[in-house]
Amino acid sequence: MYLHIPFCDSKCGYCAFNSKTNKNHLKHQYMQRLCDDLAEQLAFYGVSKITSVYIGGGTPSVVESSKYQRIFEILYPFLEGNAEVNIEANPNSLTLEWMKNLKSFGVNRLSLGVQSFFAEKLRFLERIHREVSIYEAMENALKVGLENISIDLIYGTPFCAKEILEQEVQMASKLPINHISAYQLSIDEGSRFFVQQKREFSGEFEGYPSMGHFMKECLGQQGFVQYEVSNYARGYYSKHNLGYWEQKEYLGIGAGAVGCINGIRTYGVCEIEDYLKGKSGDREILKSKDIELEHLFLGLRSCVGVLESKITKKKALEILLNEKKVEKKENKIYALDYFLGDELALFLG
Repeated sequence: MYLHIPFCDSKCGYCAFNSKTNKNHLKHQYMQRLCDDLAEQLAFYGVSKITSVYIGGGTPSVVESSKYQRIFEILYPFLEGNAEVNIEANPNSLTLEWMKNLKSFGVNRLSLGVQSFFAEKLRFLERIHREVSIYEAMENALKVGLENISIDLIYGTPFCAKEILEQEVQMASKLPINHISAYQLSIDEGSRFFVQQKREFSGEFEGYPSMGHFMKECLGQQGFVQYEVSNYARGYYSKHNLGYWEQKEYLGIGAGAVGCINGIRTYGVCEIEDYLKGKSGDREILKSKDIELEHLFLGLRSCVGVLESKITKKKALEILLNEKKVEKKENKIYALDYFLGDELALFLG
């Protein structure tokens, strides 16, 4: 299950997500509507158990903790005993009291939006936190006994020389975390960077096929194993992430939230005011061909892999096996380089 909190203190230049900085007066109404929507969808779809919950945004940590209590009261009867309950936060807004309360409600995993440890890079990304905020937020999480912590890092900016990236990975590895999501900066329509026509820094990188390959090497040296193109684990794979890549059904609750259940992809309305009025978003009935192609894309960019029986282009598969682009283990096909996953999927699709 995914729940969307669209509120933010500031809008970063690269952000194209459904986040609002000028709607704080609607927080109380929104959280009430979110609870009602959650209860309605659980009943409508006859949900009996929930294996993972991800509360994302926006910035969930800018909403006071008391407003989450009813959400967890609704969720509690449906949560499996070992359910993963994750919430996103930014370093500058994660307080000790907020984290303590969220943990008491049932949160057992934190995703912290670090992005960088360096002031110049943070300014370029238009982040409003400082390096010291990262350590303060981490300390607050540890004080309440939260042990399952992930951070986000961004690469692909003008401030990504080898020595900078190496330092960032080393600094991250010293934190009490078991997971890193490392994202190539993407300049998407809907972001300020797109309007400003800022360019992405991709392609070959000082002897490596890409900056991502260099990041993979650096992270691997610190014990973080790549299990998806942008995700690295040091002893813990995110259940929620794996659920997406294994094409498990999930509900999307909130303004702009996406869900996929019973072969139908749902899209919540993006405007908070429309969501408060109970307006419905779009629904897309997935064709079997779309589901099969998605299986290829998700499987080949992650450790999930693809069932060999789902691949109809046997000659194309034989070529990739001979060229050592993929490997076969039992009845599944795995990409040997997750960064090539999309290209491999198109070749086989």
